[in-house]
Amino acid sequence: MTQSTNPDSACSSPFRLTVVEQPAHHLIELAGMLGLEAAAPLRDEARCLVQSRKNVAIDWSAAEHVGASALQVLLALQKSLEADGRKLSVAADNASVRRYLELAGLSGYFRQEGGQDAIVENRSDCR
Repeated sequence: MTQSTNPDSACSSPFRLTVVEQPAHHLIELAGMLGLEAAAPLRDEARCLVQSRKNVAIDWSAAEHVGASALQVLLALQKSLEADGRKLSVAADNASVRRYLELAGLSGYFRQEGGQDAIVENRSDCR
């Protein structure tokens, strides 16, 4: 398990990033405000996850906000995993994050694990 947090100061928003290895996949647990400060630690974890041989799931149920820089890292992670025949899914969703994804036109890229929204396969022809 890996855990990263940023300093809790007046200039930054607190966030928590934890990676838990499970039998079938790695779980990225995201909490707090995942803005620009979260992008570098998330990118470092994503690089390690790409080197593993497992699928990856996201739990952002405790996230207050997932900003554009963190989403960019997650989209790059997804692309790298898919290139290797693996997948990125959402294990635990969050209504405010989901709404942000809808407004940004990205909801099709982050599907809820299981059920009808199984794994991301909704792609436009414009890559």
